[in-house]
Amino acid sequence: MSTVLVCLILASVSSHLIAFPALADDTVGAISGNIVLDVYVDAEGRALIVGYLEAKEPEDLAFLEGSDYVHDEETGELYALSDELTSVREGLTKLEFEAEADWDECHLAFYLPEGADILAVSCSAGIEYSVTEAEDSLVVEALGYDLEGIEVMIDYDLA
Repeated sequence: MSTVLVCLILASVSSHLIAFPALADDTVGAISGNIVLDVYVDAEGRALIVGYLEAKEPEDLAFLEGSDYVHDEETGELYALSDELTSVREGLTKLEFEAEADWDECHLAFYLPEGADILAVSCSAGIEYSVTEAEDSLVVEALGYDLEGIEVMIDYDLA
């Protein structure tokens, strides 16, 4: 399990460096207001969050409340473990991701647990989303530019 987790993290970081080369050079500190994250959710509702976050005070972001995280201010790299993103009510799971701030760019990928059936997806204004299948899970990708806050809500059922 830990080998798979390390591979997922390395693959995620590598893909973001290829997709966003500005994050890989020495000018990262000059970029502000970008959020590029992969969120891997397990069947118990815990989330592994990896990627890049350009924020002055990440502890003020709602999605990190109650999380164990490491944020490198120089590179923007973020690694977090959270069980605060999901809630279960009447057997249905709701994932709520919120980041109140002004964002130049937002690219989020939510990897749902194996067997998840998506019931609804909603996003704040300016964010477009798509749903794809990757291996044994569904992936909800959310993308937006020049945003005043980010909200993504995904309702799903585990079959």
